[in-house]
Amino acid sequence: MITLTTIKKLSCEYGVSIHESLILLSNILKSDYSEIFFKKDFEISEAELETLISFLERRGRGEPIAKIIENKEFYGLNFKTTSATLDPRPDTETIIDLFKDYHPNNLEKINILDLGSGTGCLGITILTLFPNATCCFSDISLEALDIAKENAVRLGVFDRSTFRISNWFENINEVFDAIVSNPPYVSDDYELDRETLYDPKIALFAGHDGLDAYNIILPQSQIHLNQNGLLFIEIGFDQLKKIKNITHNLKLIKIGQDLSGIDRVIVFRN
Repeated sequence: MITLTTIKKLSCEYGVSIHESLILLSNILKSDYSEIFFKKDFEISEAELETLISFLERRGRGEPIAKIIENKEFYGLNFKTTSATLDPRPDTETIIDLFKDYHPNNLEKINILDLGSGTGCLGITILTLFPNATCCFSDISLEALDIAKENAVRLGVFDRSTFRISNWFENINEVFDAIVSNPPYVSDDYELDRETLYDPKIALFAGHDGLDAYNIILPQSQIHLNQNGLLFIEIGFDQLKKIKNITHNLKLIKIGQDLSGIDRVIVFRN
């Protein structure tokens, strides 16, 4: 048995908020946060207490909660995430909103490429919303692709998924109705906060100007999109003008803003 007072003392000791401590505890106890929020004491084994302390130590050092519990919510779904994958972020949900806008018939048969898929959060979310869609998940990281496979199984869309190890389009020969991508776009010399640095560097940094991935993706997407096919791609907060100057034959049809009103997603048509 452990009391709420003890939880508060441990939280203070490791510099973690009581809210975050209870999130970690609910994960250990496999309970919903709402179930333990109003409790004053908790049934917990010695092993579970040791796990809680190790979690608090990690959180106190700045490791994100999602990396500790290996789970992150995205568009109402729970995705496994590890040190091999970029944690899904709310800003990226803008891609899903725009995808729905341009595909109002959710029964449409759409063949999608999730390029640099990481956890698979983009493609998998679309598959849950479009029951007749199929998706190819591609990533340069075998570890990340394994996580995407696990998430596809957990969320019931594995039968409509294929998986490909590929450095962008290197091993992609097909054409698709739509491509979705959240590529790395941070410049190599940009100083990120310590929590973000727990994500894999390959999913964050993209050369001296952060444009390395766009210089590959934009020119080559035309080859891998059907006529009138769409590319939905996330961008950095200050990159819109530079990306517009990259030479390619796609037509820019929409610039989508995230919840903060920042230009976050560009939609191109082939």
